[in-house]
Amino acid sequence: MPKVTFLPSGKVIEIDGDTTIREAAHLIGVSVHDRCGGMGACCNCIITVVDGATNICPKSVVEEAVFYLAESDRLSCQCRLSGDVVVKTI
Repeated sequence: MPKVTFLPSGKVIEIDGDTTIREAAHLIGVSVHDRCGGMGACCNCIITVVDGATNICPKSVVEEAVFYLAESDRLSCQCRLSGDVVVKTI
């Protein structure tokens, strides 16, 4: 199962491929500042991918529409994994 490491806390969790990074964060008590319940509507659950970007699904249509996301930034509610990643919460 893929592992997500959250920085700066250093917390690590193993998740299955159907779990989003947002859901993983909530499971281990890491805040991702979401307000819409994981629907991609609020665009507040931004994370920065530090390592393992190729192990995350491609950006969704919702993410592509958010003009202020840097290349390494993602909406945690839209990210499903195929391998290990390290992310920084904002």
